Amino acid sequence: MTFTPGPAPHAPLSPAPATGGLLGDLRTLTPSERRIWRAPLMWAAAVAILFIPVIYVALYLAGVWDPYGNLKQLPVALVNADVGTRYQGQRYTVGADLVRTLRADPPVKFTSYLSEAAAQAAVRRGEVYFALSIPADFSRKAVAGSSAEHGLLHLYSGEGTSYFASRVGSSVAKEVVTTLNARLGSTRWDKVQKALVTVQQGFSDLRTATLKLRDGADTLATGSAKLRAGSVTLAQSAAAAASGGHRLAQGTAQLSDGVGRLTGGVTQLAGAVTQLGAAAPGRAQLQPLQDGAAALKSGSANLAGGLGQVSGGAGALAASGKRLSAGAGAVADGAAQLAGSLPKLAGGAAALQQGAGELAAGTQALAGRLGQVSAGAGTLATSAEQLSAGAAQVAGGAKQLAGQLADPANGAAQAEQRAAGATTLATGSSQLQAGAVKLAGGAQTLSRKTGQAQAGATKLAAGATTLAQKTGDLGNATRQLASGAKTLASGSAQLAGGAAQLAGRAGTLAQKTAQAEVGAQQVASGAASLERGVGTLVTGNLRLKSALSTLQAKFPAPNDLAALKGGAGTLAGESGKLAAGLDKLSGGAAQLSQGAGDLNGGAVRLQGGLSALSARIPTGVQPLGGDPAGLSASVQVVSQTTASVASNGEAFAPYFVALSLWVGCTLTTFIFPYLLIPESGRRTGQVARVLRKFAVPAAYVVFQALIVVLGIHLQGVRFLHPWLVLLTSVAASLTFMLLVLALNLLLGAAGRLLALVLLVLQLAASGGSYPVELSSGFFQSIHAFIPVTDAINALRYALFGSYEGQYAGFMLRMGLVALLSVVGALLGRSRWQYIADERFRSPLITDVG
Repeated sequence: MTFTPGPAPHAPLSPAPATGGLLGDLRTLTPSERRIWRAPLMWAAAVAILFIPVIYVALYLAGVWDPYGNLKQLPVALVNADVGTRYQGQRYTVGADLVRTLRADPPVKFTSYLSEAAAQAAVRRGEVYFALSIPADFSRKAVAGSSAEHGLLHLYSGEGTSYFASRVGSSVAKEVVTTLNARLGSTRWDKVQKALVTVQQGFSDLRTATLKLRDGADTLATGSAKLRAGSVTLAQSAAAAASGGHRLAQGTAQLSDGVGRLTGGVTQLAGAVTQLGAAAPGRAQLQPLQDGAAALKSGSANLAGGLGQVSGGAGALAASGKRLSAGAGAVADGAAQLAGSLPKLAGGAAALQQGAGELAAGTQALAGRLGQVSAGAGTLATSAEQLSAGAAQVAGGAKQLAGQLADPANGAAQAEQRAAGATTLATGSSQLQAGAVKLAGGAQTLSRKTGQAQAGATKLAAGATTLAQKTGDLGNATRQLASGAKTLASGSAQLAGGAAQLAGRAGTLAQKTAQAEVGAQQVASGAASLERGVGTLVTGNLRLKSALSTLQAKFPAPNDLAALKGGAGTLAGESGKLAAGLDKLSGGAAQLSQGAGDLNGGAVRLQGGLSALSARIPTGVQPLGGDPAGLSASVQVVSQTTASVASNGEAFAPYFVALSLWVGCTLTTFIFPYLLIPESGRRTGQVARVLRKFAVPAAYVVFQALIVVLGIHLQGVRFLHPWLVLLTSVAASLTFMLLVLALNLLLGAAGRLLALVLLVLQLAASGGSYPVELSSGFFQSIHAFIPVTDAINALRYALFGSYEGQYAGFMLRMGLVALLSVVGALLGRSRWQYIADERFRSPLITDVG
């Protein structure tokens, strides 16, 4: 193949003859690749780039290896303006003591300044990184130990000058405060120990006083319980007394009304009894009645005998009718005698009829009067029973009132007087009740006897009426007989002619006289009954008159009844006042009971509280255990770690190793022509081209990885798994190399730029310096997909043992990235640049490739 001078770099030349297979293509591409090493600049650049990763790692690790080891060289301002204080008789200079302690073992390089303003100005000028200032009142506030105000140590730092130094300032200030608090706590400890003796004596005195108070509370609770029980009893008794007072007031009001009605009724009853006694006939008035009844009895007996004789004569007349003619003279004489006797008999019958009528009228009037007497006696008995019941109620109320008024709570003198009056009232009421009972009995007896007398008078009136009727018939018969006798006397001359007629009439006469005889016998029997009834009536009437006289004598005088009515009214009025007073007494007793209950409840609560207080007051104060240092740090952390790291530099080693290997792979693009193909290799295959472009840089980056591992080991990083450290570093370098190669073949010169951009992204997204969870959401989202992440995590396992059980996963993901990079490189066919074989150079020498 011949070259024309000065052709354009990308101008195609005559194609090279085709070679056979992958090995033939590699043999075709190899001479040009070897030719680039003939330039001395290539060797110099290759050697320099070879050590750039280890230099990168060494410098970064040296910078962060132990940032706290040289803090004593960090310039810091210190100001002490504290004037000290006197507390409880002792002088304290906390600020001066703190300065001496800091000077004896300074954590940083302190420089003294006269004022806080000067120290802050030095911080602003950058002469010191931060300033510690002790104010003038520091001792006063720190020793007092009040939560309202604390001793304030002023820290003034410039974070913009050095954020790390400002964090150191915070740590130093916290450590100073902790030490100072421990020292002040030790001082307070001694004071507390001395005060405990006084506190213990105070507790003992307090316990003794509390026990005495508890005993007093027990006595108070017992007394208040008794007071409460007594007040409850008093309230109940007062309520009962008030209720009884109301019932007494009602009873006395009813008693007053009843007494008023009683006095009126007694007055009316006395008047009625007086009238009844005056109207009741005496023995003198009843004697004629009794004599008339006896005469009636005798006359009726005689009438019965006479009628018997008339009947016998009529019979004899009838039998002797035939002898009438012979005895006409005798008949005329007898008729003349009969005519002379019959007018007398008719007059006696008329008088008897008149007496019987008067007797009937008198007995009817007597029956009416006896009915009135019986009704008055019934009313008297009912009133007497009501009087007895009212007297019984009065006697019961008076006895209850006497019992209540005898209570000492009502006042001794008044209770005695009222009890005496109530007793007298009860006695009088009992006597009144007894008299009312007797009056009711007498009135009932009078009503019963009067009823019997009324019944007898009624029978007597009926008998007298019958007698009047019968005597009327007898009078008529007698008058007829007299008329017949006159006719017989005047017509005796006609006797012979009318003998037959006489005989018949004589039979009729015999019959009529027999009937009259029967009536006369009945009249005689009625007269006998009438006599007996009149005797009974006279006896009952005399007894009634005597009872009425006795009853009239027993009635109280009108003055006594007026006094009784006035006393009942006074008793009702005073009972109302008594009921009102008892209501007030009941209300006061209820309030007293409630107050006693509240007092007892308070006493019980006081007793319980004092008992609880005495039980909780310790008999003595337990001495404080421990010591000031132990109490100020009584809680500590016991730390256990896995995947231990000796220093800050070792902790950052995986991060910086992975980044340095990425940087080394990126730098290879400056010395190896990844995109140049010599004209002699135009007909070579894509696999051979990729393999040839990867072969030498791969060996180069592996050598870089070995140098980096050796460098960090020499710097002091310890390996937990040395062979895994080598394997991980080599695998990471080869993966990064394949990825950089694929970017160049796919994107050309832009692939080199993208590799640098990926370096910047992986600085933030790999989680090498800070946990990725502390970064933004974007970096967290790409954290798992960038190859540096798996390289760092695999190195952390190989160096320290972190991510136990996940090493294989990290390596597999790096292998997947390498495989995808190979595929991408094989697909990158459009970026190849062909150049004459003699112009095939490193990018360091030419700007192509």
